[in-house]
Amino acid sequence: MAGFRPDEGETVSNAILFNRDLADRDADLELGLFTNVAPGETITEAALTEPAGGGYARMTLTDASWSESPQSQVNHPQKVFTPAGANWTGVQGYFVATKAAGGTQRILMIEVDPNGPITVNDGNDYAVTLHATST
Repeated sequence: MAGFRPDEGETVSNAILFNRDLADRDADLELGLFTNVAPGETITEAALTEPAGGGYARMTLTDASWSESPQSQVNHPQKVFTPAGANWTGVQGYFVATKAAGGTQRILMIEVDPNGPITVNDGNDYAVTLHATST
């Protein structure tokens, strides 16, 4: 899958790096699945649509669980989403978003699954292994 950092991810990254502004970046991040068709550079966290029912919930990506490898790549251990009691239909891929108790949640990166839209059947897994490279 090919992912990208939408405009709001670039904005929050710059705010953190250059202004030390953490209003939109509490500890830890969130991983979620989205059902939006063809998200572009201007998509925002507030515009995301996510699977409904079947026990769907975003997962926490603990800050301390990220590792860095050569060539400025960061990695996070695989996370597995599994519907329980219902199918998830129209899954287009996954996103990583900030948590923000005092600010605004922002998408840091989003990845469209080339096989999407996908139906994840009750009891089946949708695994996500995160690798992000700065370029």
